[in-house]
Amino acid sequence: MPDEKKQISIPKMLPPSLRSHKRYIVFEIISEKPIDYGDFVNAVWESMLEFLGEDQTAESEMWLIQNLYNDKTQRGVIKCRHDFVERIRTSISLIQVIGETRAAIRIIGVTGTIKSAKTRYFEESNEGLKRFSEGEP
Repeated sequence: MPDEKKQISIPKMLPPSLRSHKRYIVFEIISEKPIDYGDFVNAVWESMLEFLGEDQTAESEMWLIQNLYNDKTQRGVIKCRHDFVERIRTSISLIQVIGETRAAIRIIGVTGTIKSAKTRYFEESNEGLKRFSEGEP
């Protein structure tokens, strides 16, 4: 018995049918001054915790996608579970101050994939990428 080795079982991945469905909320920050991404993240988490509480905030599986946040246009994407979209929209609309700047957050749209969020709501940045890849100035 002492020579028996314990086998570590690797957890199995959940099949897609059992995973929670995701939605992507595209937003725009309207503010007096440019907003730092870190200040925005802190404001969203504070608002979510105050409005929903810790339990529902954790259940919402909310995540801010940093790669899709544009500092110039102040647009970005939030990922969450499909059944928490309205609660997250409400908690985000309650934000009035980000950092030390007065601000409001406008929800532009909700999509089912990141690809559709990019093509529908980040068009102006995609046009620049197309021209750059084709070699135009």
